[in-house]
Amino acid sequence: MIKGIGIDLVDIGKIRKAIKAREGKFYSRVFSEIEVKIIENAKSRNENRGFEKAAGYFAAKEAFLKALGKGLFSIPLNKIKILNDENGQPYIESPESDKNISAKVSITHDKGFACAVVIVQ
Repeated sequence: MIKGIGIDLVDIGKIRKAIKAREGKFYSRVFSEIEVKIIENAKSRNENRGFEKAAGYFAAKEAFLKALGKGLFSIPLNKIKILNDENGQPYIESPESDKNISAKVSITHDKGFACAVVIVQ
């Protein structure tokens, strides 16, 4: 049974500016350590891809909170992890993960924007 659906659209340029202006502080407030490593690895190969990945993660976290219906500040963003399985499919780990819910997430990037949709069951 679907308990909630969330969607979020993020301007990749705004994420780029936030990271460049206050990289360490922004990273620690928004991303887990593993996400920072993944973003930095992507940036080392292609700077734009790193910022796309960061914006996609940010969009997925906000979409997840919207799908939960608990408000955008109910869980610190750095406690929500967007990871990928062995096939590259994104999935979410959060403090809510062990409360009889599962979340499906899809992330896309195009023309300067990242978008994520989350379904919570």
